[in-house]
Amino acid sequence: MEEVDSFVGPQVLREVHLAGGGRAFNGMDQYVDLETPTIHGKHLRLKLASFSALYSELKKLRVPIVGCDFFHTQDQASGLVPPEWRVKSVTGPAWLCADQGHNWSFIQNSAFEERDGVLCDLASRLSHQIRACEWRVRELSNCYAKQLASSLPKNYKESALFLDGNTSQCYMAFQSFLIDACILRDYLCEFYSAVVLRKDIASVGGLMSYFKKNPPNDAAGKELQVSANNGQWLCELGAYRNLVVHAAPLSQAGESLYAVVRHFPLPEGEKLPAVKLPIPKNPSSLREARNNGGYFANVDFARFSNSVKDVENCNDALEYSHLCMQLLGALSGSIAKISPLKPTIPIAKPLPGTLKITPIGE
Repeated sequence: MEEVDSFVGPQVLREVHLAGGGRAFNGMDQYVDLETPTIHGKHLRLKLASFSALYSELKKLRVPIVGCDFFHTQDQASGLVPPEWRVKSVTGPAWLCADQGHNWSFIQNSAFEERDGVLCDLASRLSHQIRACEWRVRELSNCYAKQLASSLPKNYKESALFLDGNTSQCYMAFQSFLIDACILRDYLCEFYSAVVLRKDIASVGGLMSYFKKNPPNDAAGKELQVSANNGQWLCELGAYRNLVVHAAPLSQAGESLYAVVRHFPLPEGEKLPAVKLPIPKNPSSLREARNNGGYFANVDFARFSNSVKDVENCNDALEYSHLCMQLLGALSGSIAKISPLKPTIPIAKPLPGTLKITPIGE
């Protein structure tokens, strides 16, 4: 990489969350340090040509980027105040979900100005929920980081299964994401129903039942319907949520789930340790097997021999959450386009004679 004489950027610390629990830290200079040592004990350091080159340089390592914490103040850096967190999108706008959180708050502002209480409430809830889902991804990523840190001293070999106190925390954080993600899904359906259908339908199930008799003709309705069909991403997301809520904890709904050691290949033959938290395939089939009693026909499900076998073909909880977050952000953008009110940024307007300017230091 070319040498740089100076590095000019905003006064902010950035900590990039990587797949598998890794972290990359950038202070207010041109250096980026991977906090996890390689399998040979080396600490990788990158040098940036510009402030904006952080993500493109990390992308060259081929370790997926989940999101980034921005620390703007001392209180944020010391942990007294939460950082600004954003989920990173692979395609489209880099900060798609954060943009959608802002956009819905701007639609809420327009509805408030127009005294439209229903639209104001719906937009407010959507703005809150997309941010809540983003934060759930961060919580899951932090659980991964703890899981990774707990495994490093033990020098587990690649693909080794292990279980400790952090493993259950990871799966519980993933379950929280599933629940909040499906709340966001239903809020989007509710907004669509109120604006396009002029009906009070507050769930994806209710909307899909309506579509069976009244197929949608508009783009947003068709996108919702296709996404929620069997085998599609929104249907699968709901199946995972239903499995957790109505059947069993995810880590023991089918084959017993354990943390798995994985390695991301790096340049020059190095490898970056990481962890994978596999999630079961076919959540709908698992729920059906538990409901009809087939799962309980053999009590060997309670033994270690029931551990997940096909780890390679199982989705990873963090990467799956990251993907769903991007898909929800894109769906949110499609639904926002049908808003009868354009988003407007609120402007604070002090009453005449009430504005007081106090010099710094007083």
